Order: sequence, then structure tokens, then C-alpha cells
Amino acid sequence: MNPQGAVALVTGGATRVGRVIVSVLAAEGVTVAIHYRGSAEEAKSAAAEISAAGGTAAIFQADLTIQEELDALISAVTDRFGPPNILVNSASIYRQVSMDETDRAEWDVNMALHAWAPFRLAQLMVRQLDGSPGKIINLNDAHLARPRRFAYGVSKATLSAVTRSLAGAVGPNVQVNELALGAILPPPDWSEERIQKLTADIPARRWGSPDDVARAIIALIRSDYINAETIHIDGGVTGTRK
Repeated sequence: MNPQGAVALVTGGATRVGRVIVSVLAAEGVTVAIHYRGSAEEAKSAAAEISAAGGTAAIFQADLTIQEELDALISAVTDRFGPPNILVNSASIYRQVSMDETDRAEWDVNMALHAWAPFRLAQLMVRQLDGSPGKIINLNDAHLARPRRFAYGVSKATLSAVTRSLAGAVGPNVQVNELALGAILPPPDWSEERIQKLTADIPARRWGSPDDVARAIIALIRSDYINAETIHIDGGVTGTRK
């Protein structure tokens, strides 16, 4: 697919990695729907930057854990730009809640945001495409066994299954892949010592950048044959793990 003229919905597109993704997509000629939940000012700023650079973007607010808001998102984008043919599922939460502390509410919000919402948005987008080409790209984690973030890890593992099952269900004109991210952006509360300790364990001996993620997305959009794949963007950690 040629990105020029495509319409992309990027969930969690107002901040961090999502913010860079929407900027790179817009620079490639993609009309960008920037989803946000609570980061209204950041979303407005991202859209304004894209418009100032000659691109096209608009912002769309929704809590993806609320069914009515989730179901309305694809329709809202379609009303503004026409049916989206690129979906980037980037919205995420990253809370430290152990197995012992995990309750039903923590379980449900992680599964809703990381598994059900990506599936439901894909389902609604594919219905609108009605056989036309499309791309679905899920942002996942390179490390799925997360004892200290129990529900997060389980829900991200579920997202991998969603990716592969979707890829088998929506072909031949829609491709579904996931990017498994390693050290890209440290959480805001990480110390420099902790960052450097992790860096020493990365074969590349450095952290990646959100631009690495965005460029991988562009490559997947341009390819009509890569499908049902997990591409690790982790500096070689997964590939060299003993």
C-alpha cells in the first residue's frame, strides 16, 4: 500500500511513541486520526504540528475501555475523513500490579485496552473496508512474562494471539502484524542508573527511539506480503537470548 492518501487511526497517538508515529505517518502523506483518552492538550499540539507542516490530522477522544466510546471511534473517523485503511493500536497502560495484588478490575481494564479494543477496532474497520486493502499494526511488548505487572503481561500475550488470529481471518487484502518493543522510551520514574543497567544488557548497547518504531510501521504499510509477523524492535535482546 502506498501511504500517500491513506487514512490512519492511531490509538494513543498524542504522547510518547504514538506522538512520533502520527508525525511520521503524516510526513508520508497519510491523513491521521489521533486518538487520545485524557491527553487533550498533547493531542491538539500534535495535530497542530502536523497541520503546520502541511499534513492533515484531527483528534478523537475516547475511553477504549468503555464499549460505547470504543464502538463509536471508527464511525467518527469515517465521518471526518472517510473509512480508515490503516489501524495502529498503540494505546496502553503500564501499571505495576503483582499477581497477588491483581483483582478483577485490574485484569479487566488491561484485557479491555490491550486485547478487546484492538480486536474490536480491527473488526469494525475491516467491515467498512469491505474487501479493500488495509493494514493493522499492533504495538506489543518484547517481554510478555511480567510477574510484577501480571495483568499487563497476560493481556499483551493475548494481543499476540489476536494478531495472528486476525491475520488468518481478514485476508487476503488486509495484513495484520505486531511490533514487539524493547527499550524505546524509559518510564518517567526511571533513574539514570536503572536506564544504564538495562542498556548494558542490550546487544546494541543503546536504547532505540520512537522513530525506529515509526519507520517499521511505514515498512509494514508498504508491504502487501508481510503478514502475521512479530517484529522485535529491542536491539537484539530477543534474538540473542539463550
